[in-house]
Amino acid sequence: MPLPRNFTLSTDEKSRLGAQLLRLAKRYDRALEVRLSPWHLGPTHYEILKLLYAAQDYSLRHGQLAEALGITLPSITVAVRKLTGLGLMGQRRGFDRRERIATLSVKGAEMLSTLYESNEGFAESVFSSVDDKDAKGLARVLTSLLARLSALGDIKAA
Repeated sequence: MPLPRNFTLSTDEKSRLGAQLLRLAKRYDRALEVRLSPWHLGPTHYEILKLLYAAQDYSLRHGQLAEALGITLPSITVAVRKLTGLGLMGQRRGFDRRERIATLSVKGAEMLSTLYESNEGFAESVFSSVDDKDAKGLARVLTSLLARLSALGDIKAA
């Protein structure tokens, strides 16, 4: 199918921006995977450990983890199983028997302290060229784009 004659460069630039964001995300994710592989962890595992450490009682419901990371409950279940198997966290049922609560273990907190310094240093070096004002603006734009994608997905599903 040929491109329409009214094809505009601004649309092309926005499409290219989407492709650049995707490349950045993939490269950053791969770099984190390499950095975490000696511990048999992936970026999602690392983020779960950080979220649990930041939680008031080092515990969060699976639904809270999924929402915070923007991933599905089945993906959380798989990641939590691996972290539990490594002894980095535990699980318990909530008041509602269907509810599962993930809890950071002492071993998980110790592992996180080891990982945190090197990985946050890596993140800092990657994003060092972005000042605080631009970072806040970028976070706002990314949040808006993710919300728009979710809304478009909801519209399509309806």
